[in-house]
Amino acid sequence: MKNNKEIKIVVLGAYNTGKTTTLECICHNKAKVEYEGTTTGLDYGNTMILGEKVHLFGSPGQERFHFMRKILSEGLDGAIVVVDNSQGITQPDQEIMHSLHTNHIPYVVFANKQDLNSANLKLAYHAPVIPTIAHEGNGIMEGLELLLEMVKSRR
Repeated sequence: MKNNKEIKIVVLGAYNTGKTTTLECICHNKAKVEYEGTTTGLDYGNTMILGEKVHLFGSPGQERFHFMRKILSEGLDGAIVVVDNSQGITQPDQEIMHSLHTNHIPYVVFANKQDLNSANLKLAYHAPVIPTIAHEGNGIMEGLELLLEMVKSRR
């Protein structure tokens, strides 16, 4: 059981959107993250931000691991939905945002890969959209801090 100073954030999104790079950037506070490969189980990291211990779980994006989203989302305080901005909103992204919205979970959308496409995303639900370039660390911490403020305001 988490204490009041611990927050559980789940990083969700479709395959190859930048979830692992986002999580590594947050946990290592690096300006640039080098990563190649595919996550097939889950990613985990933790860090202290704004006086809070933040536990971050990254779900795999492949549809065959769809069941992991539900498991990882148990007891979450907030979520980051990472969208590949060069692909736009996909069906898995829509399903994730629908579930978060329906369950009244605070979330932000990271419109990642802004270096490939900086067009605005069209969301079905109202949520903050943060332009990011995860492999350079752009926008990541600003988006996370916004999400943490949203989570803390609900306590």
